Amino acid sequence: MNLLDLFLTSFHRGGPVMWPILGVSLVVWIIGFDKLFRIRNLTKARKSFLQHAQNAAPEAYKTGSMQYDMLAKAVAGAKSEGNCFGYAFREFLHTTIPQLDDGFSTMSAWISAAPLLGLLGTVNGMIHTFKIIMEFGIGNPHMMAEGISIALLTTQAGLTVAFPAMLFHNFLLNRKNRLVHSIIRDGEELSKRLD
Repeated sequence: MNLLDLFLTSFHRGGPVMWPILGVSLVVWIIGFDKLFRIRNLTKARKSFLQHAQNAAPEAYKTGSMQYDMLAKAVAGAKSEGNCFGYAFREFLHTTIPQLDDGFSTMSAWISAAPLLGLLGTVNGMIHTFKIIMEFGIGNPHMMAEGISIALLTTQAGLTVAFPAMLFHNFLLNRKNRLVHSIIRDGEELSKRLD
């Protein structure tokens, strides 16, 4: 029996609660990979911006990030016209930081839902077990095993979804925080040079 067959068998035996658990898993990983993609793109744009910030006309290049392209124009204005770079950098932070934070609380809420759905499946499995006990008594352990199996499989599925997703969430949050600190440090250094 290969891994896919084992997954499908367990999924089928876990009952209807397995579908919402699967849905939660898909939503969490889609949000997570979207965040990873955004953080990666902004990191690339930051590196490109820093490489070209020394140029005489930094507005002539494109970083791939609308916020960094606007900041490049502010650097050019500060170099040529003596404009205040600090104001432009604060505006840059006010637009960039909320975009980086967006989605983390949603991802966290969905991760929290996975073990709760597993618990719901556990309750359903135990209800099924007690119904069998009421109808047939405790003399047939084979029939009772089905309800216990449902209870254990859904609990396992909920925890299996939540644990790696929680680690991925923490990894993304750390990457985002490091990027924010780097951006703030870059802005302070540029402000000292330009203002």
